[in-house]
Amino acid sequence: MAVTTYMNLDLPTPEVTEGPAWAEALNQAQRDIDEHDHSTGKGAKVTPAGILINAALDMDGNTVQDADGLTLESQGATDSTPGRVYRVGDNLYYNNAAGVAVQITSGTTVNVSGLGSGYWSVSLPGGYPYSVTSADDHRILMVNTSAARTLNLPAATTAMYFQAKDITGTAGTNNISVVPDGTDTIDGVNATYVVNSNYAALGFISDGASSWFVV
Repeated sequence: MAVTTYMNLDLPTPEVTEGPAWAEALNQAQRDIDEHDHSTGKGAKVTPAGILINAALDMDGNTVQDADGLTLESQGATDSTPGRVYRVGDNLYYNNAAGVAVQITSGTTVNVSGLGSGYWSVSLPGGYPYSVTSADDHRILMVNTSAARTLNLPAATTAMYFQAKDITGTAGTNNISVVPDGTDTIDGVNATYVVNSNYAALGFISDGASSWFVV
């Protein structure tokens, strides 16, 4: 009898294999086919060309393992599916348990604002007056006080926290003026806050509404 390539099924030879052997070979072939699952010895392996996943694939709580990489297609916008990791444009996102999209990357760098309060960066403003932006959240601004300097705050409607540090040690003479936006207040007053202590390091926190507070 001949044997098949992938499942090693015995094939009776017409006019040669006798009745009982013929019947047993066919019965065994039927049993083997019933157990066919494409594992080793139970059928040909399915190639990528033979797979088309056209709906969400449920892993039933199992982990994808031994992958050497993952390529994500860009979708048009963020969504609110909890626990989802995906790509929008060239940036990577993760949705937290509440379905809030957290941006992980920003262009060619890690998105600092998405890392939360455990991450701080340092920046030396290139010119003054310097306009603080939301990108300065959790950033230490190293202020050179070789001359009087001005930091213009953004609207307090964006909740953020940054620090200003006198790195020259002359803020007592060359003050750092921190100016609120519009009618926003700094520690309850709608006026410029003056840093006038040498080597001072002060934090500024906005409440997401209309107020800034000095730490």
